Amino acid sequence: MPELSPDLWHAVSSHLERAMDLPEQERLLLVEALRQQDPALAAFLQGLLDEYRTLLGKGFLDQDAGPLPGEAAHAGQALGAYTLLSAIGQGGMGTVWRARRSDGRFDRDVAIKFPSIARMGEAGRERFRREGQFLARLSHPHIADLVDAGITDAGHPYLVLEHVQGSAIDRHCDERRLDIPSRITLFLDVLSAVAHAHANLIVHRDLKPSNVLVDSKAQVKLLDFGVAKLLEEGSVTGPQTALTREGGAAITLEFAAPEQLTGGHVQTTTDVYSLGVLLYLLLAGRHPAGAGPWPAADLVKAIVETDAPRMSEAARAGGDAEAAGAIAHNRATTPARLAHMLKGDLDTIVAKAVKKDPRDRYAAVTALAEDLGRYLHRQPITARPDTVGYKAARFVQRNRLSVALATLAFATAIAGVTGVFVQARSARAQRDFAIAQLARAEAFNDLNQFVLTDAAPSGKPFMVGDLLHRAERILSRREVKDATHVDLMISVGRQYSGLEESVSALRVLEEAYSLSRQIDDPSLQARASCALASAVARGHDPARAESLVQEGLARLSGTPESALDRVFCLLRGAETDRVADESERAVARVLSAREALRRSILPSEIHELRLSMDLAESYREMSQYKEAIEIFEQCDRQLARMGRDDTQTAGTLYNNWALSLDELGRTLEAERIFSRAIGLSRDGSGDANVSPMLLTNYARVLGELERLDEAAGHAERAHAMAVDAGDNVVVNQSLLVLGDVYRRRGEIERSAKALDLVEARFRRVLPDGHPAFASLTSRRSLLAQAAGDLARARELADQAIAIAQATMGKFAAPAYLVPRFRSRRADIVIALGLPGEAVADAQQAVAGLVEAAGPGTLSGKVGSASLTLARAYQALGDEPHAHEAFRTALAHLEGSFGPDHPQTREARRHVERMPDGR
Repeated sequence: MPELSPDLWHAVSSHLERAMDLPEQERLLLVEALRQQDPALAAFLQGLLDEYRTLLGKGFLDQDAGPLPGEAAHAGQALGAYTLLSAIGQGGMGTVWRARRSDGRFDRDVAIKFPSIARMGEAGRERFRREGQFLARLSHPHIADLVDAGITDAGHPYLVLEHVQGSAIDRHCDERRLDIPSRITLFLDVLSAVAHAHANLIVHRDLKPSNVLVDSKAQVKLLDFGVAKLLEEGSVTGPQTALTREGGAAITLEFAAPEQLTGGHVQTTTDVYSLGVLLYLLLAGRHPAGAGPWPAADLVKAIVETDAPRMSEAARAGGDAEAAGAIAHNRATTPARLAHMLKGDLDTIVAKAVKKDPRDRYAAVTALAEDLGRYLHRQPITARPDTVGYKAARFVQRNRLSVALATLAFATAIAGVTGVFVQARSARAQRDFAIAQLARAEAFNDLNQFVLTDAAPSGKPFMVGDLLHRAERILSRREVKDATHVDLMISVGRQYSGLEESVSALRVLEEAYSLSRQIDDPSLQARASCALASAVARGHDPARAESLVQEGLARLSGTPESALDRVFCLLRGAETDRVADESERAVARVLSAREALRRSILPSEIHELRLSMDLAESYREMSQYKEAIEIFEQCDRQLARMGRDDTQTAGTLYNNWALSLDELGRTLEAERIFSRAIGLSRDGSGDANVSPMLLTNYARVLGELERLDEAAGHAERAHAMAVDAGDNVVVNQSLLVLGDVYRRRGEIERSAKALDLVEARFRRVLPDGHPAFASLTSRRSLLAQAAGDLARARELADQAIAIAQATMGKFAAPAYLVPRFRSRRADIVIALGLPGEAVADAQQAVAGLVEAAGPGTLSGKVGSASLTLARAYQALGDEPHAHEAFRTALAHLEGSFGPDHPQTREARRHVERMPDGR
């Protein structure tokens, strides 16, 4: 052994202290990992450990220190208000006893944890002190509670924890033969608990089956925050490894993330990895490294270097039929069915969670939970291997036509001209095809001119619906029922669908379909069939709709002439799939259409623009607002280059762009973009030519900015216009905005009347459990709060959250819906004098809204929830956390709502009063 110099001792001492806390097998692992980096240092450490093992065998360290309470304790011994009953377990960090409170105040079993302070060193003592602090910050139904803490007469500290009578989650699942969906559902409770810890800036760092117990009532409890780490502590500067980081030695190797062994930064994605390994074990029945036990070096290599096999492959147990049968039996299925269930989305979800590079994993536990929820509800997941476009799922076109005073000319001219540029397989076919398309375009142009000029009363304003009814009347008088006539009918029918006039759309498209069958034109028949499919799906006949889509696609050849027709059919098929909740098939069809468009000859710039706008709107529908906003900004620049930034297409873009900004919580920016959209439609008559939906959206944002009189004026005008036009969607939305504005102005009765009207309308057209009823119930809760009926407000707030949670996965709903409802409930609970409950609700609200907005995004929604959290902490008497929450709220609110908004002023007032002057 080399001479012990100060430098050498400095290098080896931290390794030695941690190694002495470890079981023998993990000590060997520590030395082996260090040997790969510094062989000389590892050899010196091994020599010291050999000496330590010899001394330990002679009772060294036991002679000077008195016995620890956990080691000398016995059943029946009193410890303050508690009586020890029996030992639960013992490890390198100390012992745990089951105990019962014995002072008569209540009868409850608890777990008392004694640290082995004499052996753990100063770092271990600090870990133990932190564990009590961590647990005191956490309040969650799936996290074991900290009941009490104390110090024995001999000066030894201890923690009193909730005693969980249960078994490790993997054993629980196997003993009850839980199937795959049941295991995932149980695992979602684990994710909820970890997400709560992360929301409190705590990383667990030692997630494994023995730390996740399930009791007899199938309730999950997360245990042991002894090695947890606060995110705000930051990272140690300078090179590190898991072998030099404080607390790193206490991890369990089988569930450790690569960065815990290689010196990476420990963060929330570290827990994501451990959760991924745990989920792998629960679903596939095996560890990603294969069947153990493993030599220490092999396990390190597997964790750091070797990609785990797919779960669907691991469940086959390497061809061991008996082992594979046992795994499948414990999951209430057969080996073949188990492999089939795990293949695909579940393989992808878990593979993403256990990526070696933390940047490739789910960014947050909530994202992992959302994908598992999507899997359970048969929705497309966000994680897909090597598939860029998969995220553009659940696309629906809404708000686009209602923004613009659209004309039939724009829609039909584009539809008529695009086919001219498709290359035919021969010169003759190309000539005939071009002639047919030019004739078709000419027919569209003639109809457009007549509808928009000759048939329009001079000087009389008209809406899109007026144009379509006029076009339908003109077509009904047309004597020649040829292919062009059918195409015109398809265009009119599609426009009716865009305006939500379903009855008119179905009538026109049924006739177009019938006429197309009398014309020997497969492409025309395909277009008519697929257009009708979309209308039939909206009429709640998904079986017939799918049959029509298949019929249309079957009539199309693979020639260049049919490329755009195939795009049309695939997109209509995707629409029917979304209505039927066949999300994965819808996405597949959209992606196929996108590829077909890219392969077409000479695609127009306007095609590319519309594709980009559709993609951005898809991201918005998926609550991926940052991605949507980035693409909308690109489209805006493209419109300007094309000289079309003052068109109705620009109005549509601005509306959807502003909606994304508002949903992200960037309210001031949304107001400015909505103003641009309104400016495109205004003339000397004021708002007369502005879409009522656009006015409604603008009024909603003005209300959020507390510009209540302006908001009321716009919403009332939008409501009157929508009633006149028979636009039910806008009537409903304007009533909701009016209900909010009236409530904020203190007009309780007017607000209640608006909500009553919209609820009656919802009941006639929406199924029970639709997210709209959750939003309506939440608004009624706010109304009861404004009226001073806090008990009723709390009851309605609970109902709103329950409805929203039950609808997740069944209907498209914003990601921020449940967190926002929780923030509202927290405000009510504060007024009821229950600050502890309010803190828990507000913490979950802030975490969910931060996740929805994305890290580093300033959002008014996050700011409002942070303000509620600050009020809750203040009511609880926790001034340090209240001050921190007020600072966070101010940062978000000032940029999102402006410096003069009431919430901004409240947050600033508290920040300026802080004693430290920060």
